[in-house]
Amino acid sequence: VVNYMTKSFKEFFFQIGAYDQQIWEKSIEQTEAKGFKNKPKKKGHIQPDLIDVDLIRGSTFAKAKPEIPWTSLTRKGIVRVVFFPLFSRWWIRVTSQRIFMWLLVLYLMQVIAIVLYFMIPVASASEIIGPMCLMLLMGTVHCQIVSTQINKPPGTNGSSRRRRSYFCKLPFSLKESRSCFSGGSQSCSVSRRDSESTRHDSETEDMLWDDLLHGPECRSSYTSDSEEGNVKGSKRDLKDDVFQQNHLFWLQNTSPASAKVSALIWEGSECKKVDMSVLEISGIIMSRVNAYQQGVGYQMLGNVVTIGLACLPFLYRLVHTKNLEQLRSISMKELLNIFCGAPTITPVIVLAVINFLERLCLTWMFFFMMCVAERTYKQRFLFAKLFSHITSARKARKYEIPHFRLKKVENIKIWLSLRSYLKRRGPQRSVDVVVSSIFLLALSIAFICCAQVLKGHKTFLNAAHNWEFLIWETALLLFLLRLASLGSETNKKYSNISILLTEQINLYLKMEKKPNKKEQLSLVNNVLKLSTKLLKELDTPFRLYGLTMNPLIYNITRVVILSAISGVISDLLGFNIRLWKIKP
Repeated sequence: VVNYMTKSFKEFFFQIGAYDQQIWEKSIEQTEAKGFKNKPKKKGHIQPDLIDVDLIRGSTFAKAKPEIPWTSLTRKGIVRVVFFPLFSRWWIRVTSQRIFMWLLVLYLMQVIAIVLYFMIPVASASEIIGPMCLMLLMGTVHCQIVSTQINKPPGTNGSSRRRRSYFCKLPFSLKESRSCFSGGSQSCSVSRRDSESTRHDSETEDMLWDDLLHGPECRSSYTSDSEEGNVKGSKRDLKDDVFQQNHLFWLQNTSPASAKVSALIWEGSECKKVDMSVLEISGIIMSRVNAYQQGVGYQMLGNVVTIGLACLPFLYRLVHTKNLEQLRSISMKELLNIFCGAPTITPVIVLAVINFLERLCLTWMFFFMMCVAERTYKQRFLFAKLFSHITSARKARKYEIPHFRLKKVENIKIWLSLRSYLKRRGPQRSVDVVVSSIFLLALSIAFICCAQVLKGHKTFLNAAHNWEFLIWETALLLFLLRLASLGSETNKKYSNISILLTEQINLYLKMEKKPNKKEQLSLVNNVLKLSTKLLKELDTPFRLYGLTMNPLIYNITRVVILSAISGVISDLLGFNIRLWKIKP
């Protein structure tokens, strides 16, 4: 029905546009269409010695992206968490057997806790709701992360979609998979069949929940217009497959990444010249970054906050039921009563233990996820830091990386290619989804805290869940400040125009020493000036990507959350302040 209505509206739209067309417009359109089809065409080729603006921007080194909107992915994540055991094959495929068993135990414990809470409602509701929200949040984030492997239900165009997903992943395993093209098509077809066979079970499993996961609009599009959709879809997928193969071949052979530059390397106290490509230089930089021993400060911070949040209900009840003098002579039975928050019968003890373990495990998983994002941002910063040292002889020798000057046009092209390549290496969208989720969670907690303060700021700290909100907000802000600092510093390293200005000064020094090469060096100097302008034009300041850049979420953040914060400030200061009307 949806497709039929869409076709009807399209036909009606074209009919309305046809009323305004005159005879000369129709004849010109027919002539243009016939003329393009009848024009003689010759075989062409792309010139590999030229660069595109995509190379400077980073789009040349493409990364996988989901094909469905984030709202559908959020719905998928919620359904797959709520009905966790029914999607066992999917969870095992995207995690592992051991992790699935651990998550299954946590899921079953959460179900038991909910049942016991409704039977004996002695525990605080926040102790039950908190782990549930964390489980739903992390399941949704994980679904967003693995969403690049989109699987359509088999029926209309499943095999071609799976084939396109297979080729989309090739640029990330070129080692940038070279034998797949050189060794013949047999190995490719075998690996493709293996990939399709491993995904078949999860696809048929997801079909049971088609209405919940995909929605009726997606399900109707799978079953309608089968013949016409198959023909058009197969042609489009064939073009995508050819594009991916050509794109992969271009990256491997004819791109600036395959060009060589005469670089200096140090072996002990000796300096030697080596012809190196972008891939070889980046490999050395990555090995230096991997050998770097990162600190465990934020990991320890996450562990401390995890233990504090897990023990918070017990500590809150302990402080509010006993004073300091009574705490010295408290018995184990009284401690157990305070830990459970009720008389120590078996169901109450089981509920208290489950709540403690759920809060401990899920909170640790969330902070571990944030530590992974922090380490990834630190690696990006180290990539940018070592890249900025390539043109410095002293720093290149100190950090044991190759060194070359931007004294030739080819060197500038390789430098730009290396810059773009390093910026796109490693996890990008997955970590950005994690950071965006942290940002949204911090905003949500800030809004809840503002609402509680407006309700009564004198009694705000009398509730245990408000203390928990404050601890969460403090920890999240610390991580966000760390990530924002690393992100901005990384952008500064990649956008360091002083490197290009220094190389221009070096060119003028060479002109003075070698007047016979003044024309050649002037050409390189002009290219450096254009490169400086181009980098200023294309570079953007650091921002949190993903969900936070969605216009709907931006408007909600600006109107709802900032209005709540302005209400709190107005209540404390005594006059009205509307922050949400201030333009950023």
